[in-house]
Parts: sequence; structure tokens; C-alpha cells
Amino acid sequence: MPSIFITAALTTVLLMKAFECSLHFGTSHIFRGLEKLKKRQDASSFQQHVCFDVRQLVAFKAQFTAFIDKDNDGRASFKEIKSYLQKYDPAVTDKRVQDFVVRRDTNGDGDVDFIPDYLSEISAPNYSASMAKEWFELEDSNHDGYVSRDELVNIAQNIGMSPREALETAEGYYMIADVDGDHRLTWNEYVTLFT
Repeated sequence: MPSIFITAALTTVLLMKAFECSLHFGTSHIFRGLEKLKKRQDASSFQQHVCFDVRQLVAFKAQFTAFIDKDNDGRASFKEIKSYLQKYDPAVTDKRVQDFVVRRDTNGDGDVDFIPDYLSEISAPNYSASMAKEWFELEDSNHDGYVSRDELVNIAQNIGMSPREALETAEGYYMIADVDGDHRLTWNEYVTLFT
């Protein structure tokens, strides 16, 4: 299918999603950003009706396509997810990729669809210890039992951040949990970022 038709179909879906949200909540209640959402446990009543405006949906679609959905078909296949996860851990196993997909694939087709799977993950991230463990193991790319600042910087650069942005992200978000100041996170330090 030519790309123009995919773009037109996506635009229609995005507009319908925004319209559905405006009908359900009224236009004054459409969420304007992720900052209004709390952790998944606190936002469970909103999970079925989380709304984004069209600008946000377009931005999330661009992010999904840039990082994961390389063929821009609206869903991330096993191969695309594996390629993305290899930016975290070059030796990621097929089993780990399959587990990653299964936890996010709501309709069981083996793909992570932009709507609803990816948007659900963005709108109400899972901050459970099991989800933290999944990311800890991916980000511990040398498998030494720690997530180091250098590993985080490398991952951030692999997904497209500049060296400066990568270091700022590692220092500004992750390393705040580095209680002992050794520039690496133990599991106990890391999990505090999620729970």
C-alpha cells in the first residue's frame, strides 16, 4: 500500500481517537500531557479512556516510527522490537524479545500496535517491580549485575540522543538513585526509580 494511503488512514484514526476522547470527556478534559497521568496503579480508572490531542498523537506516532516501527505500518513486529531492544542489549535473546512483546500485545497478534498497545504504554506506564526488572536486565548490557552510567549513556546514544543529551539523561534521571555514588546502579537502587 502506498505510503500516502497509510498516512491518510493514520490521520483518520488519530482524528477519530481525539474525537472519541472529546465525546467521552468533553473537550476541556482532554489530557494535555503525560504529566497529568500518575503511575499505572493510580491511573487505573483512566486506562480505558486516556486521551491525547491530535498534536500529541502525531508526535507519539512519529516517535513510534522513528524508534521502532521502521516500515511505518502502525505496528511493531517481532523483528522490529528485537532491533530496538538490541540498542539496549546487543545480545538480547529471542525469548526476552518474545516476553517483551507478549506483555504489551493486547490483541495477541504477535505485534505491538501503535493503537492501542504503544499508546497504552505511554499513557499509563507500568511502574511495577517486574517491569523494572525487565528494563534493568536490558540496560545491564554487559550482564555484570549493575546498570552503569556508561551503559545508560551508550544506550541513549544508540537510540538517537546526542552525547550531551545522553549524559544529561543518565545523570539527571537515573543517577539520582545512585546512593553510594559509584556511577552504577544496583538492582535495589534501580528499582526505586520505578516503585
